[in-house]
Amino acid sequence: MNILRFEFRRNLRAFLIWTAAILAFVVWMLSVYESSFSGLGAGINEFTQYFPESMKKAFGIDRLDLTTITGYFGMEVHLFIILFGSMYSTLLSSSLLSKEESDKTVEFLLSKPVTRTSVVTQKLAVYVIYVTLFTGITWSVSYAAMRRYGASFDEGTFWALGGMTYLSILAIASLGFLGSVFVTRNRTVYSASLGLVLGLYALQIIADISEKASFLRFITPFKWAFPADILPRGGVDPVYVALAAGVILVSVAGAYSVYSNKDIAV
Repeated sequence: MNILRFEFRRNLRAFLIWTAAILAFVVWMLSVYESSFSGLGAGINEFTQYFPESMKKAFGIDRLDLTTITGYFGMEVHLFIILFGSMYSTLLSSSLLSKEESDKTVEFLLSKPVTRTSVVTQKLAVYVIYVTLFTGITWSVSYAAMRRYGASFDEGTFWALGGMTYLSILAIASLGFLGSVFVTRNRTVYSASLGLVLGLYALQIIADISEKASFLRFITPFKWAFPADILPRGGVDPVYVALAAGVILVSVAGAYSVYSNKDIAV
């Protein structure tokens, strides 16, 4: 039974809608840079100095230069990509297993010559493929738009940020996938997924504005792909790469273990 092909087709429309909407915003925002920000010079950076200190830290305003295309992208565009990309990816991953029980189709599914391990593997492949496609397409279009609307920039660092963004979104989606083996009601799953994404984003803000809460940077994937950390540094922190990989592996392993041994609600 080809669950992968079925789920890929069933979720294709949502993928196209989310991706098209985010791409439209990305291209529009980068075109705004050419028409507005690129000609403002140092004045725009002087203006941002009047912002509250907590706001500057939360959005990286104190470390990014809005007059450069990469600084503008990191401050104005990247947040939209990673936040809404995480929402889409987590809504997808968290529904793949749970909706079989919620829609009462799991008994039919497991009556076929397919093991629970195979079910998890094929469902896992669906969200990994879609997260890969989403990030790859979004980042490639962003790159093309930045080349079109901006001056030269450090392409190596830009792609490093893209790679870390991909790992961060995949880590959040994997947490949603793990959660879906515990929660079987679609409505509850969707609410929990959005709560997870927004909660992790809130932790990133807290980690940046409060020195006492700086330890939260090891917990939230949004911090691992924070442009104000990566762009000035010229690369990603290996610790964050290891954390992202660890979250993905532990979440996936947990999903296999729990789903293989749980009592399925039919």
